[in-house]
Amino acid sequence: MTNSWKFSLSALMCAWAFNAQADASPPHLPQLPLSAQQQAALGIQVTKIQTAGTAQILASAWVGTQPGKDLTVSAPYAGQISRLLVGVGDRVKVGSSLAYFTSPQLGDARRQLQEAKLELQTASSALQRDEAMLQEGIIPEVRVQITRNKLQAAQATLAARESEFKAGSLSLGPSDQGYATASLQAPISGVITQALGDVGQRVEAGTVLFKMADDSALQLDIQLSPEKASLVQVGDLVSIADRQAQAKVIGVSRAADASQSAKARAVVLQRGRLQVGEWVSATLQPQLKHQDNSQNHWLVPARSVVHFGKESLVFVKDSQGFMPTPVKIISSNDDTSLIQAPLRADTVLAQSGLASLRAMLQKDE
Repeated sequence: MTNSWKFSLSALMCAWAFNAQADASPPHLPQLPLSAQQQAALGIQVTKIQTAGTAQILASAWVGTQPGKDLTVSAPYAGQISRLLVGVGDRVKVGSSLAYFTSPQLGDARRQLQEAKLELQTASSALQRDEAMLQEGIIPEVRVQITRNKLQAAQATLAARESEFKAGSLSLGPSDQGYATASLQAPISGVITQALGDVGQRVEAGTVLFKMADDSALQLDIQLSPEKASLVQVGDLVSIADRQAQAKVIGVSRAADASQSAKARAVVLQRGRLQVGEWVSATLQPQLKHQDNSQNHWLVPARSVVHFGKESLVFVKDSQGFMPTPVKIISSNDDTSLIQAPLRADTVLAQSGLASLRAMLQKDE
């Protein structure tokens, strides 16, 4: 074998050894010694881990109302808002005034309503007169029938005029704000979720002015990854610990949308302190057929988990300082992560000052 061949073979062996070392698992993570004074100077704070069962999924959920429990109040005619009486978050009863609305068309509609009432009175009086004349034999029965038909037509006209006001959530009575002004009334009892108009604003007919919801029954719209959605089924329990609330899954859609998210819907069983329109952190408890009863699953603050290379780490506090410990993330949301790691129930982790700890770890590496 020539010297050139020996050199090439040696180079190949060195390259193979280098690649094998690069592919190997990273060396044992070093201890990060820190005194109490150093920890305080770096702003490091700690927290205790919480035990968790494996059959838990963390997700974000939006609190809303059940189908058919929310609606909008729109401008019945082209006009303007002359006065606002409620705002977002106000709780109202059915028939409560929301705002005063002014429109020339409203004045004309009120005139037509009054005319319909007068026509009904006239038709009713005419029928009473003709029925009396029929009993005396003065007029034939066919004339009474014609008068009765006119009364029914007047009743239908009045009902149409009244339904126009009711469909527009307008008060039927006279307004102290003017003939062309009426109050917009709440069609249901509930809470105002949006107030979209301003005083003096001119709007077109059909413009949405208020959104309100009957929040006597709530539901959760839960955002899930396709992997998490595959574990969820109807009947699973959902808890929202920081709101002291509980719900039950009543529907799951495992098809991912454009954002690669699946959804589940849960009806709220225990309301606690839930409010319509807020996002909350929810914990689902899927009824898995084969649950791993290992005690190596823990709930930790999401910010306590850092990424180092291809690994996820937590910094476990001990008497010397902190020990970087690899963990496996089972599920996570903005607030909490469910991890798997060989920890103890009394383990304490760093939850702030993590940038300093990571910098120390990179320096040691």
